[in-house]
Amino acid sequence: MKRAIPYLAVFVCVGFGAVGYLSATRIVYLHKRATWFPALEAQAAEELRRKAETTYAISVSSLVLQNTPSSIQDNVNYLSKLRSRAPQELWPVLDLRLAKDYAMMARLEEQSGSSAAQNQQTAQALLRSLGWTDVSEGAVTKLGDEQLQSRFKR
Repeated sequence: MKRAIPYLAVFVCVGFGAVGYLSATRIVYLHKRATWFPALEAQAAEELRRKAETTYAISVSSLVLQNTPSSIQDNVNYLSKLRSRAPQELWPVLDLRLAKDYAMMARLEEQSGSSAAQNQQTAQALLRSLGWTDVSEGAVTKLGDEQLQSRFKR
């Protein structure tokens, strides 16, 4: 027991040091964040920050996407959650990404012999809401194929 006390003391000191470091880092981050856009009003700066964070999240989700139904479904779930808290001006961008993902899922399901009707219809509805004129099954299939091919080239 006496041999464990110095180790315990070191562990406690390291723990308190880590908590102090994390707290200081958070405080500095919050202070610097408040001064990122000093020329803008607080509300405009916050809106710009939200848009930048959302567009960054969209681009990162594209990078981690794999050509598997489960990966694409995870991305659809992530983008749907992101859309619910994104600025309204970015909804069309997110809807287009969602439509492309649904088209890719439909194509992968068709290739595996599963029914792809639900994903196909969802992609068509999203594209129609964005103003696309040709949302036929062939057009959505072509979109899915092109997206899958572009993913293979990366």
